[in-house]
Amino acid sequence: MPDSLIRLLTVLLLGLVYLFFARVLYTVWLEVRPPRPARVPRARRERAERNGAVPSALVVLAPEEIAGRRHQLSDELTIGRAAGCEITVDDSYASQLHAKIFRRDTHLVVEDLGSTNGTYLNREKVKAPTMIHKGDRIQVGATVFEVIQ
Repeated sequence: MPDSLIRLLTVLLLGLVYLFFARVLYTVWLEVRPPRPARVPRARRERAERNGAVPSALVVLAPEEIAGRRHQLSDELTIGRAAGCEITVDDSYASQLHAKIFRRDTHLVVEDLGSTNGTYLNREKVKAPTMIHKGDRIQVGATVFEVIQ
């Protein structure tokens, strides 16, 4: 085989390897970057809240020591043992950053943040971001919240 053909094939192979690594790096970057917040017009969100379409608070059902405690829902909040969480739970079964509740369009969504013991919505393990509605129960460790209006 002529040397020029071998060089051309070597350059093509090297180019394909670089393209492969560039694609891998791009995919990793997409996974680790923070998600962009959903852009919902304020008027549309306020109208949905007035119509009762979006739940507005979480109430603690268990454990009994803190039952009845109410937490207002905002555009995004985190639940966990860490001091930086909007809802801090003193529970050895909860992770430091356990779960996140955020708005997507006019709906509220719960997402498990890779916790050790999992987040449960109506006794089913949350495996992907899942919409929540009024009356749903969210369990983080031994702490149970109910979604209310």
